Amino acid sequence: MTLFRLPITPLSFSPLPRAPWLPVALLGAGLGSSLGCGDTLDALENGDTFGRIYDTDEFQTCSGCHAPDAEGRTADIEATQDWSTRDTAYTTLRGDASGMIGNFQGCNGVPFLGESAEQSLLVASLDETVRAQFSLPGFPNCTPDAISDQTAKIGGPLPAGLLQDLKDWIDSGAP
Repeated sequence: MTLFRLPITPLSFSPLPRAPWLPVALLGAGLGSSLGCGDTLDALENGDTFGRIYDTDEFQTCSGCHAPDAEGRTADIEATQDWSTRDTAYTTLRGDASGMIGNFQGCNGVPFLGESAEQSLLVASLDETVRAQFSLPGFPNCTPDAISDQTAKIGGPLPAGLLQDLKDWIDSGAP
């Protein structure tokens, strides 16, 4: 049960014990000063789903290319993503794709996290079924052929449970 909802800045997130409620007294004890835009208190109540996803071996490989000084970073790599830390990955996922060239340039400007998992460029790059059906109003050139299949770069398809966790996290508003 949520007694109230206030945003939490991802950069100031610190895990708290799970609790069915968060007393207002905590706000006066310093938690209130770290509140901003991004997560909600629901994330504190329900745990840090993105943190669990980010910490998996599959998603840790993203930082091998998607970080400022990454060894695998090249000039043609998507420019927005930065997976060097959990906080920067979370923050940059809130943005739009940029810097893609060639066949992939049709997806520049597309949000990584859409209103649903099926409308999320991140999921489409990791799930062949979502990619094959991907269509986003306002982005007619971001077709299945313009979405890079990232599964080869992470060593194969995501485990079904991890893919479902990612989809569920996005479908719940990506708190």
